[in-house]
Amino acid sequence: MRRTISCALLAGVLLLTASCGSIKTMQKKHDTVRYQISPNPMEVHGDKVIVTINGNIPEKYFQKNAVVYLQPVLRWETGEVILSPMNLKGAKVEGNGKTIEKKSGGRFVYKDTVAYRQGMESAKLFLDPIAYKADKVNEANATWSEALENEGAIRLGNVKIAEGVNSTSNRVDIRGDLSIAPSNYTVSTDEIMRTDIYFTVNMYSLNWNNKLNKQMDAKKSYESMKSYIVNNQIPRQIFVNAWASPEGEETFNIGLSKRRAETTVALVDKMLTEALTERAKAENVKKADIKKYVDLAKQDVVITSNAKGEDWENFIRLVEGSSLKEKNTVINVVKSQPDKVRREQEIRNMSVVFSQIEEEILPTLRRGEIAFNFSGVQKTEQEIAKMAISNPDNLTFDELMYAATLTHNYANKLQIYTAATERFGSEWAGWNNAGAVALYLNQLDDSKRFLETADKLSPNNGMVLANLSLLSLAFKDVEAADQYVKRAIEAGNEQAQMNEAIVLIKQGKYEEAAEKLDGRKCTYNLALIQLLTGNTGNAIRTLDCCMDQTSEVNYLRAVCYARLDDVPGLIKNLKQACEQEPAYKYQAKNDLEFKRYQSLIEFQDIINN
Repeated sequence: MRRTISCALLAGVLLLTASCGSIKTMQKKHDTVRYQISPNPMEVHGDKVIVTINGNIPEKYFQKNAVVYLQPVLRWETGEVILSPMNLKGAKVEGNGKTIEKKSGGRFVYKDTVAYRQGMESAKLFLDPIAYKADKVNEANATWSEALENEGAIRLGNVKIAEGVNSTSNRVDIRGDLSIAPSNYTVSTDEIMRTDIYFTVNMYSLNWNNKLNKQMDAKKSYESMKSYIVNNQIPRQIFVNAWASPEGEETFNIGLSKRRAETTVALVDKMLTEALTERAKAENVKKADIKKYVDLAKQDVVITSNAKGEDWENFIRLVEGSSLKEKNTVINVVKSQPDKVRREQEIRNMSVVFSQIEEEILPTLRRGEIAFNFSGVQKTEQEIAKMAISNPDNLTFDELMYAATLTHNYANKLQIYTAATERFGSEWAGWNNAGAVALYLNQLDDSKRFLETADKLSPNNGMVLANLSLLSLAFKDVEAADQYVKRAIEAGNEQAQMNEAIVLIKQGKYEEAAEKLDGRKCTYNLALIQLLTGNTGNAIRTLDCCMDQTSEVNYLRAVCYARLDDVPGLIKNLKQACEQEPAYKYQAKNDLEFKRYQSLIEFQDIINN
């Protein structure tokens, strides 16, 4: 009897030992379990990091009565994210979880999504599984420490599954196309006569034989205006405006329009001299006194001359009224692209369209304009621009709005628009434009105040909503940006059509974003989309044709060359980017795109000097 008891006791001890040993065997052989992250390294898309772990359990590893609790942890220097848990269970265990057969082993896929946070580029993904025996999965295991409290629970072994998060998708340019309410300022004249004279491309000398001068009877119109002065009334003010067609280098065109204005002023002076001389003769002024008569009369006429530069406004009007097949695309490019150089280049990229534009539209824009005003002398553009800064209280709302268009200095623009909001607080356009310019200057709190006021004054206004969308992106609120941009599109705002592409990139919807940028061939964001969708060669070509070769363009091109394993291209562009913007040195040091190249002497020279 004693022997029987001893045998039973021994059998129980052996069973207990075998039971404990089964879990410990899993612990000892844990290095045979394979955990793979996909993609490797992890990537940011739509401001989120999708963590996908593919697990492979070998045969005869997983015990039939075992439960394995998995809870990955993402750690970096300044933070930590604990991901959602997952259970694996043996064939004899009931409850929720992925069943793994002992004989054949099995595979499992773990997925979770975490919001991207600054610094995650250097994050490491760890997995420290806990195993315990049970008939049923313990559903109370909400945390790793709770799972460890299960009876007989053991840690199978801490594993580093992945290192680093690639954040290239976050390099989207969120500045977008600002919506600026136009100025309603007009020259209020009793103009009864006007004429245009036309110039040959890149020329400023007067040629009455110019094709358009002949077609438009420009000389006949000029003679009619001269005759009116002789036989009727002398104008109080003569406006002279001159433009260049918007092709070629902008600085050259500004100078060209100035010289055309000078030519037109000289023509006006000649007109006045001849007309007043004839008028003096008709009034029987003595021959000796005619010059004095002419000089005195000319002193009472104010000639206001303006060199307008490139005439984009009439370019749009003429394209809208033309038979161009792609005129909507051309107009969209002009209206949505505030950078004139980029605007012109994108139109030139549409070579077939541009040839028609060059023949039919551009010649009509190379002109000088003469207009008579009989009602009195008005403020000149120079006076309005000066008063907007020094004495804005003496300008009307429309004059202030117009003054802001006369300067390229955005700080001055903001000062003028702010003055408009202070003096004319009920006008939504002033608040909107102040908010847009403040956003451009990255003064986000001021932009928020301006735009929210504009939204209250003019609800559901497409311009305001489009700007609020870009502001939301600046505050990293993609959901709000998405809502605003959709409402702006519904309200008919054209800038929002393009800005939607930025929102779609932030959401990780690259193909949809590419469709929105279909008409914007040489743009940074299009290159980013091409890179993110594997079209690296196209991305480089797109970056190469960007008009502004900024630091961000050079840095992204360096990333492209890194993916192609082209070291000279990488080094050349990274060096240029860091020379333009030294902050890129730190970014490159931690950027996974360059991990394989960080030991190169050329790379170290760039980031350490």
